[in-house]
Amino acid sequence: MRRIPLGDVEATAAALHRSAETSDELRRTVGDIVAEVRRSGDAALRELTRRFDRVELADPPAVPREALTAALAALEPDLADALRLAAANIRAYHERELPAAWRETLAQGQVVGQEIVPLETAGLYVPGGLADYPSSVLMTAIPAQVAGVGRLVLCSPPRADGSVPPGVAAVCALLGLDLVVPVGGAQAIAAMVYGTETVPRCDIIVGPGNRYVTEAKRQVMGEVAIDSLAGPSEVLIVADDGSDPAWLAADVLAQAEHGAGAMGAVLSLSPALSDALEQEVTRLAERLGVSVDEVTVVDCPTTDRAMELVNTFAPEHLELHVDEPRALLAKVRNAGAIFVGRHAATAFADYAAGTNHVLPTGGAARYAQGLSASAYVKRVGVVELDAAAAGRLAGAVAAIAREEGLAAHALSAELRGGADA
Repeated sequence: MRRIPLGDVEATAAALHRSAETSDELRRTVGDIVAEVRRSGDAALRELTRRFDRVELADPPAVPREALTAALAALEPDLADALRLAAANIRAYHERELPAAWRETLAQGQVVGQEIVPLETAGLYVPGGLADYPSSVLMTAIPAQVAGVGRLVLCSPPRADGSVPPGVAAVCALLGLDLVVPVGGAQAIAAMVYGTETVPRCDIIVGPGNRYVTEAKRQVMGEVAIDSLAGPSEVLIVADDGSDPAWLAADVLAQAEHGAGAMGAVLSLSPALSDALEQEVTRLAERLGVSVDEVTVVDCPTTDRAMELVNTFAPEHLELHVDEPRALLAKVRNAGAIFVGRHAATAFADYAAGTNHVLPTGGAARYAQGLSASAYVKRVGVVELDAAAAGRLAGAVAAIAREEGLAAHALSAELRGGADA
């Protein structure tokens, strides 16, 4: 754990990020995997899974529907109820954000607008192997269903017996997902991009993963839409002297326990709070068995300086533990998700509050946003003109077209305006 004063904002933000560069070896390895899957399809998936996971996949390599149904039936009732509650909240949130079709008549009489067209096929990547992340299924599948995506395929690393983790399988059954493939890593991304005998070619791939997954997504950008290049999880917490040190310690440790460089930082507005927080982080970390290597307390002289650091860092998660959090909310420009008030811990939104937990990391919140239903649709422009509207617009269109040296464009408009060919 570190405790540092807030000096230069840019330097402090850079010290907190500590982003790792992608090695040439990783690029080559992932490139070879992607090429192998593109060339050999299901056969490559079986060979790569044997090589990297030491698991023999079935032929075809998909989880039987009855296995998904059995996993749902085997859930403990309390967990099943919790997952259903989370699913309902996540669905309600995403239903409010879906864009709508519209039309507007402009001055020359032309009708313009947009149609909202759902993507045909979406690929969902859910981390797995020894871990079990049913929440990742909820967060990636539900907004796609809200958007009206025609088909969903989910890939997740296999367990030793070739299955996917039981929580993942159960939520797939709960949501009605029936194409679940126990394949992970770069090979899963390649399969969803290029298609195999089992995995359909997808229009978008979403979901976090390890560095191989992230590098594969980077390499296939342009072939398919992707949600983001996920990095280590992160939280910044702005806290005043009315904050509970134990609550703050639990929140930063909740991020740190993700491992793989995940970090948590408290921007403390009170030296006394910083002193107490150091003790609480140490005490709870020992109790929970969580490393504090990526936990930092930043002593901030003023709220304005703390918010300057927030907007420069652009955190994935931002918690506002201050007396007037809504007033501070108005000063936030860059954050993936904002948690307003001392009770609003990130953990609630990780699972069941309703907002999506697939969020921009590594400073990407400066220009990007969390996964939403709108990621799974296309906005398609629509133009309707009658003869009168065409006549009113033809002169302007022709003038601009000829300035650009495009005579056929000019003629195309002038003919609709009544000119002779």
